[in-house]
Order: sequence, then structure tokens, then C-alpha cells
Amino acid sequence: MGEHRLAVLIFTNEGFRQVDGGVARVVQDILDLRAEAAPIAHAKGARVRWHVAERASSAGYEGDRWANSGYDSDRWAHAEQRWLRDGDVRYHRMADPRAHLWEMDHFEHCVALGAAGGQVMLSVAEEADSVLVISGMSMFAMAARFVVRAADQFQIPATYVHLTHNPVLNAGGDAELPETYADSVLGHLARHDERVTIGWESEWMRDQYQQVYGIPDHKTLFAYNGIPLDAPKFDRIDPAEVEAILRSLGVPLDRDLVISWGRGIREKGFELFLDAAKEVPEVFPVVLNRRSYPALQEHHRSLGSPGLLLSGQDDRVLAAFCQWPRTLAAAFLSERESASTTGNEATLMNGGAGLVVVGVPAGVYPELIDDGVDGVMADERTAGAVAEALRSVVAMRPAERVRMSAAALERTRRTRDYRTNWLRSFTEMVDRHFTVIGRPAEPRA
Repeated sequence: MGEHRLAVLIFTNEGFRQVDGGVARVVQDILDLRAEAAPIAHAKGARVRWHVAERASSAGYEGDRWANSGYDSDRWAHAEQRWLRDGDVRYHRMADPRAHLWEMDHFEHCVALGAAGGQVMLSVAEEADSVLVISGMSMFAMAARFVVRAADQFQIPATYVHLTHNPVLNAGGDAELPETYADSVLGHLARHDERVTIGWESEWMRDQYQQVYGIPDHKTLFAYNGIPLDAPKFDRIDPAEVEAILRSLGVPLDRDLVISWGRGIREKGFELFLDAAKEVPEVFPVVLNRRSYPALQEHHRSLGSPGLLLSGQDDRVLAAFCQWPRTLAAAFLSERESASTTGNEATLMNGGAGLVVVGVPAGVYPELIDDGVDGVMADERTAGAVAEALRSVVAMRPAERVRMSAAALERTRRTRDYRTNWLRSFTEMVDRHFTVIGRPAEPRA
């Protein structure tokens, strides 16, 4: 009997042709650890082949020209060289059901992506003895239905793990959203089909899925988010270079800074950050986004207050801000973040030198910040409460900020190492996979 050929198929919205957020980083981190994950499958008598299926960035007319603004040729070349050239990872294209990149997902898009995912699974299964499918984000929630349907129709041993990403329990309801219907299909399958499991990225998300869909503990898996702690972006930068970087960007070096970064969409809270900072004249706010966001720029102009909006800056610039002695705080204020790592990244870039992470009592932040111990939590998600939290940081003695940031650094290193977290997750996925499908079957001819 030869080795069982286990195909691991990841459905993603980004990571190869386009890279815009944390999802791409998670996919790439998983692939970078495939050599360390291989012994986990080998212990079950299996050899792993990795597959990635990515929704293409949709093209459309912008003005009078055809554009494909979601496609990044440089990042694609990097991904192709890093993961595909040696033949170790297989890449599968999925057509984007949307007509335009900026078009919101509708329910039919979730269905179309789900059907495409089921078809990719069938293709992958042709050269495998069993298939472990991993997805995340509500746009792929319907894929579980099509994967298990295809597995039934073609007698394919398969299991499915959906990593939590979008909240399914919101104060505002959201019952009318297309993704809510897609998530409900997934929730039903996770409750009733032994092949479908929820991988929780935070305790907050695990509790949500259990409350809304009644999923028992044994149908959930640990999939806690993390960070490669040895990434170059956490290296120390010479202080003179830090000063030179900030000076080149027009940062007032004689002011105390507060910073925030991420995608500039409204739910991430950058308008709230600027509003709060306006109430605290002792600090100068800086927002860093991967690209410019006109609505955020207009909000900043309308405030008439100082501050900087920077776009297109790399990790070294982020690290320079975090290592600058007069950067007092990094604030992250998203209204429903499910598994954020930005605060931990700020902590690692700072190295416990005195930067304080500020959060709001929403989403996963209360799980990540122990108020007054390793960060500061605003009393509520309002400009006034965030301003008060920033004032409390300004009022701290430098030794108190150092104590708090050192505690955050210790906690981050202990709980957020991506290698440790992913290998634990993959172990649980593989164990469950072979428990559900039985002993590795005789390899197909």
C-alpha cells in the first residue's frame, strides 16, 4: 500500500493575482509552512499536495477604458516565483461573477462562486485519494454545499473547514444581506454534516457561530490567527533612519504622534480616529492606507484639523512610525473586526519600547487587549470615548507606557505566533479528516 494522496484545497479572494488585505497574508503564511505541515499528514500515512483556487479580480470599464484594477502584475510575478515555479503548489483560476471590481457581492455571486468551488474540487480529486477543503469569508460559504454535493455524487472522500471571517451576529441585524443567507447554509451543514467544520479565528467568532447556528463544540476547530514573529518587518531600524523616513514624509518631528493603519473603508474606523484626535490637540494623527480613499480624504479635509493621510507605504514605514520615540499610541477602531492582528504587529514593530495599543469594545478587541495591563480600551466606540482613551495615554508617564507595551509584547509572542497556531490548526484538520473518511484508502490507480 502506497502513501495516501491528500489534496489540501484553499479557496481565497486574494493572495496571488491580487493582494489587498490580511486574507492574502494568511494564505501565503500557510503556504510558507507547508514543509513543516507535511509530517502531520505523513503521520497519518498521507502525502500532501497543496492547491489554491482564487477568485479573479474582476475587470470592467472605468470611464471609457477597459481596466482590471484589482490585478497586480508585480505581486502575481512574486507569487508565481515563490509558490508555483517548483511545481509544489497548484493554482486554479475561478472566474469572478461580478461585472465590476467595485460591485458588491449578491447572493447569486455566492452561489456562482460555490458552484465554481465544487467544480475545482472535482478537478483536484482526479489526482488525489481524498480532499481537505479550506475556505474563509462569506463569499465562499456556499462552496461547502457544492463540495459535499459533488463528493456524494462522485464518491469522493472529502471534508470541509470554513474559517470564520465575517461576523454572523450584528447589533444592526444584517438579516437582509446576501452573505447572511450564504452563512446560514454553511451553518446548517456544519451542524448536521459530519464533513463540514467551523475553524474559529477568535473566541468571539466561535461564540457567534454557536449562538446563531447551534454548532456544538466538537464541530469547531482551533484556527486562531497569528503572525510570523521572525518577519523582517519586525527588525530594529537605526534611529537615524527612522527619523529620516518620517522627515521625508512631512511628519512633524516635534509633535507626539498617534497612528492607525489598514484598509480605508468606513467600518475600519479611520474617520472615528480623526474625529477623536481632533479633540486631543496634544497629539498629531497619522493614518496609513495601502491605497488612497477619496471619502476618507474628504472627511479629513472637512474636519479642518491637522494630521496626515499616507497611502502606498511599505512595512518599513509602518515600523519606522512604531519605533519613533514620540509615537505614543497605535489605535485600531474597526466596528466588527473578527481576528485582527494589526495591534499585535504594532507591538512587535515597537519591541516593547513604549507604544500603547488602543482599541474599542467591539468585535475581537476585548479579547486582544487587557485594559490597563497591555493596552487601553475605550469605554465605547465613539469619538468622545476614543479621545478620552488617547488622553489617558498622553497623561501616562513614559515608564508606564513602557510597562504596558512590554506586557503586550510578551502576550503577543506567547499567543500569536503563526507557526505554532497554524500547525495546531492543521493537526486538528487532518485528524478530523481521517476520522471522518476512515483510514487512508488504497491509492487510486
